[in-house]
Order: sequence, then structure tokens, then C-alpha cells
Amino acid sequence: MTAIDDPTLSIDHAQVRKAAARIAPAHSDFMDQHRAWYALVGTNLYYVRELLAQATEEPAPDVVTSRKILDALGFPVFALGYRDLLDHGHPAHRE
Repeated sequence: MTAIDDPTLSIDHAQVRKAAARIAPAHSDFMDQHRAWYALVGTNLYYVRELLAQATEEPAPDVVTSRKILDALGFPVFALGYRDLLDHGHPAHRE
């Protein structure tokens, strides 16, 4: 079990895997910059907030907390890179 930045939210690895089995994975036809963080469960990517909402049956925490929870549970977490990020990298990493 893990609870990061929210003592009321407890979730385990199995709950996340079961949630992933119930929802559709992320698909290139429906990507947008507001769904920039994904978690890898099995062989599919899922939007971190939608995955946690399904797993907890509660509104998901913010995206930062959601990705930290999934990372703490051992799921690889990825960000969507687009436009300036691909051309120049993250501004914090350029110096």
C-alpha cells in the first residue's frame, strides 16, 4: 500500500492492474497535451489520473501526486514530449 501527500488515499499494485483491465489504454487518436502523463501497466499506457480514479473509485489526485503514487508502486511513468520539448529539451535541463 502507498499513500503519498494524501493520507486518505491507499492503493496497492493489484488494484491498479485490475483498474487497467477495466479501462481502455491511451490511444494516439485521443492524445492531447492535457493528458501528458502515462503509466505503463502490462504492455499498455494509461493516463495516470484516469487509472488512479478507476483503481480507487474516487476522484484522482492532481497529476503530480498521481504519477508519484504510480511510480512508488513500481509502474513506469512517462511524459508526452512535444514541440519545444523535443526540439530543445526541458527548460530546467538546458543550463
